[in-house]
Amino acid sequence: MPGAPNLCIKLNCPKSLTHIGHSGKMLFMKRFLIILILIFTLQTSSQADDIRDFQIEGMSVGDSLLDFFTKKEIKESINQDAYEGSDGKFSLTNFDSSSDVYDILQIHFKTNDKNFLIYSIDGVFAFNKTTKECNTEKIEIKKSISDIFANLKEENIRIEMASGRGFLNRTQYIFKTGDFIEIVCYEYNTSDWINHGRVGAVREELEDWISSL
Repeated sequence: MPGAPNLCIKLNCPKSLTHIGHSGKMLFMKRFLIILILIFTLQTSSQADDIRDFQIEGMSVGDSLLDFFTKKEIKESINQDAYEGSDGKFSLTNFDSSSDVYDILQIHFKTNDKNFLIYSIDGVFAFNKTTKECNTEKIEIKKSISDIFANLKEENIRIEMASGRGFLNRTQYIFKTGDFIEIVCYEYNTSDWINHGRVGAVREELEDWISSL
């Protein structure tokens, strides 16, 4: 599982990664159907009031990566170029997905944390069609998350990327702690980058750090 290429750093996805995983083999709607089923297997809304209740491939924010990978696998999966020039507070790892849902998993942890506690986990998948289809299926995922995490505030936003390469449509479900679950569809106006989506959970501390870069 270790050593997956970096499909997405922040908002950018290199064109050379179109071969990753099951892209081109899986129908896009089938991906979202599986994601939808996985979301429905989470705890009920009366129980799900913590970001740790949200799992991707059995992993949650707050878990130790050492419960799923060896230290060697983790270190080999670190993207050394992800935050070049920063203070290096957090590290980004890329793992091949073990399911047919995602192409890769992107996971952040604090660089000096010997326990490798997860600060974010995103399932990332490439698609070749426009985000109209992505956004249509996203509506169904939003309904599912709203049912499970009934007390969370939902925020929707469409943003033009700072790079000018395209747009993203982002939905966040924000916990009282500031942590959040997100569903994002990215569509690029250049063939140099891959249209992709992601479903994930993120600690506020990590989001603040990335935003400060």
